[in-house]
Amino acid sequence: MTESQRWQQIYQELAEIIGEQNTKKVFKEFRGSTVNFPLRLVRRDVLQQQVRADFATGLKIHQLSLKYDLAERTVRNYLKQ
Repeated sequence: MTESQRWQQIYQELAEIIGEQNTKKVFKEFRGSTVNFPLRLVRRDVLQQQVRADFATGLKIHQLSLKYDLAERTVRNYLKQ
């Protein structure tokens, strides 16, 4: 049995993605903490700028919603702000 096979399931899964050494670093830094990851990697203000820029180039609301995985209503709200 390897060292990582003795780990909690979540750490085993993390090790498959980022490697055992990086998993140990994450463990040491965040152990005991509850960590929630936002659904989006990009900040909202940056996403709004990207949506506006693409709209200015001629993309339609429906195209923007597909490109950025947003509801059309959200795209419209971004364009209003």
